Amino acid sequence: MPAEVLLSTWTVSQGPTSISLKRVNSSVEITCSTSLSDPMGFSLRRRFHGEGDVVFLALDNGQITKDTIATEFVGRIRIAPDQQTREGYGFTLQLSLLRLEDTDLYDCSWIRFQSEKAIRQTMSSTGTIIIVRDRDPQEQCKHHVLDHIFIALSVTAFTVLLLFIGALIVRRNRFKRHFRPAGAVKPPRPNRAQPVCPQHSPQHCPYMTTSVNRLDFRGIL
Repeated sequence: MPAEVLLSTWTVSQGPTSISLKRVNSSVEITCSTSLSDPMGFSLRRRFHGEGDVVFLALDNGQITKDTIATEFVGRIRIAPDQQTREGYGFTLQLSLLRLEDTDLYDCSWIRFQSEKAIRQTMSSTGTIIIVRDRDPQEQCKHHVLDHIFIALSVTAFTVLLLFIGALIVRRNRFKRHFRPAGAVKPPRPNRAQPVCPQHSPQHCPYMTTSVNRLDFRGIL
């Protein structure tokens, strides 16, 4: 519900009242209304950057007789009567092709002439904050989520790499601790030649003959 400001017996309202986050080249609609049936004029103002009227409408018996649009908004603003206003008067203003420098606080101001005191009265609404960004807020949130996921994956990969390197170092130290170098292998000793005993051939004595018969002396003669 639009916020209302009470002054005497007439009111003004504006919507939306919350902060509007917009991206470059998008558009926004601001609805301004009043309970007055015969306002003298209406304006949409910006409060901070380039303070002044964005648009001013001079009203005469409900007819727009004069409108002034700020130079930076020429060709980017459309004004239409608010069809939902049953009592009083209202406008819907559409600001299109938003730029970064359009970020500001916008409020509606209504002017009436008080005949009793012969003075002009001006009443402004609470205003609407419009913030224009390079990216759509939802897309920006998605990018933030993707950035967080990328960072988390990077940290996880780095941690796994450190653990892997640590495991290799521990394994290397353990291997060095239990490693025992083998002794030098001695070449086999060559086989020594076995002595060959000469075969004793029987000697033949032509002058001596043995016989089983001890009484046979034929060999001696």
